[in-house]
Amino acid sequence: MPSPVRGRAHVLGGGAQEFTGRLAHYTGRVSRGEDIAVHAPALPTVFIHHEELADLLSWAATADFTGPVNACSDGPLDVRGLTGIVAAQAGRKAVHRIVPAGEKASPFSFDRHYAMSNARAKKLGFAFSRTTDWLPGAVAAALALPAAPTD
Repeated sequence: MPSPVRGRAHVLGGGAQEFTGRLAHYTGRVSRGEDIAVHAPALPTVFIHHEELADLLSWAATADFTGPVNACSDGPLDVRGLTGIVAAQAGRKAVHRIVPAGEKASPFSFDRHYAMSNARAKKLGFAFSRTTDWLPGAVAAALALPAAPTD
């Protein structure tokens, strides 16, 4: 029996189909010049484009291996790297506000390690893209959407 995908990254892309609003949080705040709440040592996380995740699931369903694999594009990013890409696409500057320990931060700002390894899937033959190759396009699609209410 083919193996399930065990771990998943934060799935982004798809413009209006991206229903979580997490990327829209960043595109909206950067576009409006609003600050973004971040942890002082914001630690990296991993992302995957929605189409790449679909490709991985299709590959895993027909592959001849057992056991779980993690699903994430190559290249973890912290919240500052993510907002830098958003800012470049929006033609604005990202403004960060450091939150005190224990205070809520923005959706992709983490005070703990939240990345995973896709090494097993790669060893089994799946080729992942680099996050920085597809993220600018996902951000551009999010920026093209009608403005969401401020949060």
